[in-house]
Amino acid sequence: MWKYLIFWALISAPSVWSSVEVVFLEIRNAEGQIVFVEPDFPYAHVGLQWQGRILHAHPKTGVVWALPQELDLLGTIQESFSIEIPEAFAQKAESWIGKPYDSHFSWDDEKFYCSELVAKILGIPPEPMHFDPGLWPPSFSELEGKPGISPGKIYRKISGRDFSFR
Repeated sequence: MWKYLIFWALISAPSVWSSVEVVFLEIRNAEGQIVFVEPDFPYAHVGLQWQGRILHAHPKTGVVWALPQELDLLGTIQESFSIEIPEAFAQKAESWIGKPYDSHFSWDDEKFYCSELVAKILGIPPEPMHFDPGLWPPSFSELEGKPGISPGKIYRKISGRDFSFR
């Protein structure tokens, strides 16, 4: 009997949900060409927009909350997806503010790259990474197959709604 009461209490407990926008940015180089980090995927940066600010990780800033106009200096938001997530994500995000950028794309919580930050908040697991030799320097081949995630993989998961918090 107690098992059923505990189960009922857990499933009927109020959850606080919040709507966030997963934003994908197109980045251009000095010549005005789109920067590709994956073949056939035009967005090289991803962040989470919530309450008028965008949470993201960047080589110059590490993990920060930025205003949309501050991201305009980096690139242009081209697409976004609205997702309902537990509001407790904000506490986790706040604990990561100020962490440095991870240029080695490791899947730990000491440093972050943009898609790692977003994936961890959304609960998207890492997958074996692939660094296209036509887009990445040879030194990145040592990361081939290690756990990680790209903006394109996040895009494909959420655009197909391949995950859910509910």
